[in-house]
Amino acid sequence: MTEEESLGARIRRLRLERGLTQRELAEPRYTRAFLAAIEAGVRVPTAETLAHIAGTLGVDADDLRHGRPADAADVLADVLAEARRELSRGRTRDAAAKAADVERRARRYALPELRCRAVHLAGDVELHRGDVGAAIQLYTTAKTLLEPQHVTLRAAVVAREAYCLQITGATSEAITLLETELRSVRADADPDPDAQIRLTSALVYTFLELDWRERARRLEREALPLLPRVRNREWLAQFSVTVAQLRRDHDLADTERLLGEALAIYTDLGLTREIGICQWAHGYVLRRVGRVGEAAARFEQARAILREVGAVQDLAGATLELAEARRLDGDLDGAERLATEAAGICHRTQHQECMAEADRILGRIAGARSPGDPFADQLLSRAADRYAESGLTAELVTTSRLLGEQRRAAGNVEGAAESFRRGLLAAARPLVTPHE
Repeated sequence: MTEEESLGARIRRLRLERGLTQRELAEPRYTRAFLAAIEAGVRVPTAETLAHIAGTLGVDADDLRHGRPADAADVLADVLAEARRELSRGRTRDAAAKAADVERRARRYALPELRCRAVHLAGDVELHRGDVGAAIQLYTTAKTLLEPQHVTLRAAVVAREAYCLQITGATSEAITLLETELRSVRADADPDPDAQIRLTSALVYTFLELDWRERARRLEREALPLLPRVRNREWLAQFSVTVAQLRRDHDLADTERLLGEALAIYTDLGLTREIGICQWAHGYVLRRVGRVGEAAARFEQARAILREVGAVQDLAGATLELAEARRLDGDLDGAERLATEAAGICHRTQHQECMAEADRILGRIAGARSPGDPFADQLLSRAADRYAESGLTAELVTTSRLLGEQRRAAGNVEGAAESFRRGLLAAARPLVTPHE
């Protein structure tokens, strides 16, 4: 079968392969002459006629119409699964090539869900490489291919789209997008558990970035009854990794359990990048309960994995976490090298939150070396502005306090008061999302 094979030629080929005459294929409903006209391309069969021909040939009518093998959907799904593993292992070129091939074949075979999944994966490749703009374009394209019944796939695309918005500093828009989609899914007569878990994980992650922990815990509680019904094991692991970061020091055993479960799933699925994310999440929790040395070891492991697979955005984030751990341990030189490395990545990818975090760490290092250093003031001031633009109020409050202390140490009482005032005003704002 060639790319240019017409429907008529396809019917003729399949008829001959089965040893049928035109009369045998056409009768009793149609004449031999009518079938001959279809095979010649002179007549176009109606849906009813095509169903009769397909039934006699023993094939699916849509498979016959679009020239697709009977197992085309399964084969293409397997190719996408392998491409997903290749992406997680850092083989972006191979993953992109497979995604493009599946998209082309799914378009030809009229398989819109697989075509959308291929475009979505192509977006993931660009995000992995650090090209957020290209990723957003592909996710937007993927949404245009979605049909009403593709609820789970739509949730996956929306979650990625929201993450890109957050990276670029549009945190409020990301929350609006996720909350709107989650409400829509929940409004269905039989809400899809996979779609709910994917969107919930994305929202919990965003709320963690905003330090809205109670809201995140409420979402976790709402999602727990869904877990036994979730089919996508990767999304189950992602949920575990995300909610593990809500745990406090007295819940570390639960953190270990959740991350262990996620790690087992990711290992079984062959997802290397996600294993690195597990290590990062573990370090995140350990650092926030004061176990800085253990946290640094986890961040080192995460960095090694994420660097190996070329996950640009994730590498920058893990590097900043390690830089902060080094600063807390008193290794200012090591912290500065790491934060500078991460800052370079963040500026290339325009990750607003990471750019702010790099500025804050470098500003604190400069201030620790020389209290009153104007460069520290400049860095902390820029970090505060970036946090404000991204809608990260808790980080803005913290950074404003640090900047105020820096200015006070420099003798700039008026500037210190201004910075403290900015932090107080930010802290006084009610923590509401657009739909609350």
